[in-house]
Amino acid sequence: MDSNALFAMLLGPVLYATPHLLVCTVGLVLCLMRRPALGAAGTYASAGFGLFIFGSLLGLGGHAWLLWMRQNGDPSAASIAMSMGMFSAFATLLHTIAMGLLIAAILVRRPTRAA
Repeated sequence: MDSNALFAMLLGPVLYATPHLLVCTVGLVLCLMRRPALGAAGTYASAGFGLFIFGSLLGLGGHAWLLWMRQNGDPSAASIAMSMGMFSAFATLLHTIAMGLLIAAILVRRPTRAA
């Protein structure tokens, strides 16, 4: 498979992931710029946005690997389903941890209420 065909097949997933990657990149840059003022919340939020970016790039890598696997061999439907299931499960786990870190950042910065 040549690179032009791979690029054409990956164009859809890349365009689908681009807004998410842009928002997470802006969030990461803002958190890193304001990290001294944010304290622990900035650290948690930076780690969360970084994991979101890594999970999205991992998903794109999974799409590329699936396309490569389909072109270079004759994989069974079970092996395709198993490999995509593993990629999806790992990406979901990363996104869950990232969301937990962002929620932790919000809760750390929230002012305490007097009882």
